Amino acid sequence: MVLIEFVVRARKAPTEASKFLGNAGKEAHVEFLTQILVNALFVSKGHRSDVCLTFVFEGSADFSRVLHFRGESLGQIEDQSEQGLLGLFARCLAAGAGLQKDTSIVTEQGIEVAATSFEKLIKGYQETRQVFLLERKGQDIRQTVLPDDAVFVLTDHIPMPPKQAKSMVRRGVTALSLGPTMLHASQCVVLIQNEYDRLG
Repeated sequence: MVLIEFVVRARKAPTEASKFLGNAGKEAHVEFLTQILVNALFVSKGHRSDVCLTFVFEGSADFSRVLHFRGESLGQIEDQSEQGLLGLFARCLAAGAGLQKDTSIVTEQGIEVAATSFEKLIKGYQETRQVFLLERKGQDIRQTVLPDDAVFVLTDHIPMPPKQAKSMVRRGVTALSLGPTMLHASQCVVLIQNEYDRLG
């Protein structure tokens, strides 16, 4: 079974629910995250059961918060408007407000909220799965053998610091390109999904 995962690093997204909601349209541009959620998980009359979408919110006073949306266990999301999805994010963050480092909870809708760092998360994936970092100068996706359980790392509107990107590649993460044009993360997930759909 194909099970691909998108990891989206949101470097300035607040982890406090009220601050998160207050950042729509501001520097953190949290509204962009709703577009990624819709494009990664939702299809006509349903959602993808073979996809996991993970957000890493780093605007925290203590630990980053990680939200795992797993298609296979995701409950019904009634309000898929931007406002409704921002509210969903905020409720998840509120549920995980008191988490200690490297602990997690699962919400009623099947969304896992964890307190862990981006670096630790990626290292954990590398132990068992192939990890790709979206990079315009990486190897072409159409010349790459895509494993059934790949992990694709993206950022929101704030690019990955070049030094950190190079460090990830040195540690075994594969730089992957979707073409010569810089795209929004919400567009990237669609193109990657389409490659898998075409492969059957």
